[in-house]
Amino acid sequence: MESNTLFRPLEIIGLLKSHGKSTKVNKGEYIYHSGDRAGWIHMVIEGEVFISRMHEEGKELVTSLLVQDGIFGATSLFCGIKEHTTYARAKTDCVIQSFERESFEMKILSDQALMAEWMQWLDIDGSRQATKLRDLSMYGKSGALASILIRLCNSFGTKTGQGITITTQLTNQNLAAMCGTSREGINRMMTELKQEGILSIDRKQITVHDIIALKKQVNCENCSLDICQIF
Repeated sequence: MESNTLFRPLEIIGLLKSHGKSTKVNKGEYIYHSGDRAGWIHMVIEGEVFISRMHEEGKELVTSLLVQDGIFGATSLFCGIKEHTTYARAKTDCVIQSFERESFEMKILSDQALMAEWMQWLDIDGSRQATKLRDLSMYGKSGALASILIRLCNSFGTKTGQGITITTQLTNQNLAAMCGTSREGINRMMTELKQEGILSIDRKQITVHDIIALKKQVNCENCSLDICQIF
């Protein structure tokens, strides 16, 4: 839907753009790995980035898909030196802006407006992550897929005469990683949704024709758009 209705930490974004270091990252490359020192605040300038966790058996769970102005990395401030517990990987060719964490902390501490905006952004981001985990755990694999598709519509959706087209291209393997399940399971569930007329797919681009049917699967509470995002 309309992304400009969402809260955007404009002062933080401006700080990262003006003080950060720009780096190009190729599609498929990792920006950081789990266990790396979390010494930088990152922001997406161009492209798309997956944030994920890896289970011991090698299964990936994508927790966020970030686009322009998406903030990630060492977001737990004032806690001393920490290590990343997630992976950040470029979904597409990207430009990333990075700002050293300790310098960022000093900027936040010296400016009350920046601090207030940062706290508001953290609160929204925490609520997004909590509701994603709730949907993944409470409604089974089909509910997890419904939740992911709703969030993708809110984050990347364009209204058309056919419904809501998700403008980022996603494979069934990508969706499986977002739902914490297998590609085979996603193949089956997506086939069922297509047969029921709930969605269609054209060249990896999904159009949701009946978002109400998806919302019924997860007892949708009609959360604000700030919360119901894939970011």
